[in-house]
Amino acid sequence: SLAPGIAVRRTASGGADGVTGANQFDTRVAPDGHTVLMAPGEAVLDWLVGDPRAHFDVGHWVPVMAAVTPAVVVGRPAVFASGGVVRIAAAHPAGHELPAVLGIELLGGRAQLVPGVVEDETLLAALTHNAVDAVLLRGHKVPEQAKDLSVAGVAPIFTLGARNDAGALVRPAAFPDTPTLPELYAARRGSQLAGPICDAWSAAAAASQLEFALVLPQLTPAAMVALWRRAGTEAADALDVQSAALAQAVQLLGGPAATAATAPAAANETALLALRQWLDHRFNWRPA
Repeated sequence: SLAPGIAVRRTASGGADGVTGANQFDTRVAPDGHTVLMAPGEAVLDWLVGDPRAHFDVGHWVPVMAAVTPAVVVGRPAVFASGGVVRIAAAHPAGHELPAVLGIELLGGRAQLVPGVVEDETLLAALTHNAVDAVLLRGHKVPEQAKDLSVAGVAPIFTLGARNDAGALVRPAAFPDTPTLPELYAARRGSQLAGPICDAWSAAAAASQLEFALVLPQLTPAAMVALWRRAGTEAADALDVQSAALAQAVQLLGGPAATAATAPAAANETALLALRQWLDHRFNWRPA
């Protein structure tokens, strides 16, 4: 969607988690608008939890385009209602399941991580045989996964939400009848979820749902930002691109919508400290 005649060159840098590429983007790329970074949500999560490999700052990224997927925690309603131990499928607390694990604890439960449950068939077997009480469904075809898992006696508990153009957290279109975590928290606790740990949860939720963010470096000239954002919006709205995204239940966003979806991931220092202290104190987890 850039102007005709503009040559585009793609350079793959580092591994699939995007950390190496993001580091190089932060240190080597001039903010002239000639280079954009396509970063996955994994890179943002690694930055949030303080991975020592991550030397970039997500807060310095200028969003052009983004792709997000719905995410929902499904589980046994009775277990969540009791406020006791909730066994959740997760290899460690700082992966994509981070907002689900933190959400369980904010609701008053105690998350117990159960590793080794990753594939759809394994999830169904684990839920059917009572090996876990909850899983986070994210990525492609989440609504279909949730429907398939309903035969195991589980139901959607809360979603990680979606951002409207104004940046407010709302229920995703795929799960209109399921509350977001802040909604469920307010209903159960009688008060609003707020403070640094709430900001930390919002950042983790945004990162976990992020398929990719296409971003420019900080201080890119306004004219170049406008050029890229216009191209990003046109690409996201293209019918063939939308058709491919719809088949995977991926939402493509350009312009203000891309900014609204990615901005919460850029947690401030207070929220980052709260998140990392919680990981340390609750799970004795520190990045390697």
